[in-house]
Amino acid sequence: MEAIDIIYRLQRIGKSQAQIARELGISTGVVNNVIHGRVTAHPVATHIATLLDLQIEALWPNQYTFKPRGPSKKRRSSSSDDISEGECE
Repeated sequence: MEAIDIIYRLQRIGKSQAQIARELGISTGVVNNVIHGRVTAHPVATHIATLLDLQIEALWPNQYTFKPRGPSKKRRSSSSDDISEGECE
């Protein structure tokens, strides 16, 4: 969704960026940057999505999409990492 659409929807429910910033204890600039997609701040985005009764992914589909990580690889210790007896005192 475009930033102008998000701002319009917020105005329709009577919420300004300044009000959102006060509610969250952050600056208006942060709210504006999240709305415009310049920064990601999950708590701010979640609050806005909740106010608009939308999913966060619907507002910012490219920024807050869950991307699962691959399986973690266990680090194998190399022989240089091993400490043989007698090296430590």
